[in-house]
Amino acid sequence: MKLNYYQKMDIFERGYVRIPGVVPKIMIEEALKAINHTMGKGNVSPDYTGSNYFDQLANSPVITDLLRKSPAWSLIESLIGEGNLADYYGSQIALRFPTYEELPVKYTPHMDGILKVNEGLVENFTLLAGVLLRDVPEENMGNFTVYPGSHQLYEKYFKEKGPDILFTDESFSRQHYSDHVSLPDPVQITGNAGDLIISHYQLIHEGGPNISDQIRYATYYRVYHKDFTEDNWRSALTNLWMYLPGMQDILDGK
Repeated sequence: MKLNYYQKMDIFERGYVRIPGVVPKIMIEEALKAINHTMGKGNVSPDYTGSNYFDQLANSPVITDLLRKSPAWSLIESLIGEGNLADYYGSQIALRFPTYEELPVKYTPHMDGILKVNEGLVENFTLLAGVLLRDVPEENMGNFTVYPGSHQLYEKYFKEKGPDILFTDESFSRQHYSDHVSLPDPVQITGNAGDLIISHYQLIHEGGPNISDQIRYATYYRVYHKDFTEDNWRSALTNLWMYLPGMQDILDGK
């Protein structure tokens, strides 16, 4: 499977795309069974903000195969290039538990890969891939929440200020992203189990509040182009598409 023109345009303009029904139902069911079995044993992190709950399980085939052995892999390759996906990708089991707050809690928007700038570390990557394991038909159900177009706003910002501003402007370590650019209104992504969400690493996003009666189940994968190294992270911040050759047909039309 490959992304079509309109799906690529979504990534170019909005920074993300949702592709329905990518991962087969039987694989989703096996992943849920494994997660719930592990959770039933009481091995749940006390951090209920959607971070990785089960490190060992997250790197097991029942979770990694949702990416590697489903059409999700070829869809991502259609952007990064066939054979260009690095062997390493960070797998994450992301659960969002219901909250009792009457009003939705406002979480902090952020850009992946630069959460440790206060430690002098930049860990950006190429794409974030998410697989929904349960239906998320409405807002405020722990939805993956994005700020459409913010990837391009920050490309322009880093071209003007230079990537090393990450280390000199303390607002990045405080995750005050609206200090730099005027962020667009957020969008809570809805969808169904088996849907694949692909987003650019430089897209500002956050975890949405969950005021439903259900746990939000999803897995995320941070994927890298095989040529991406710690030495060229600066170039990637100022050239959104340098590791996405599959976007060339879109760029040629601009």
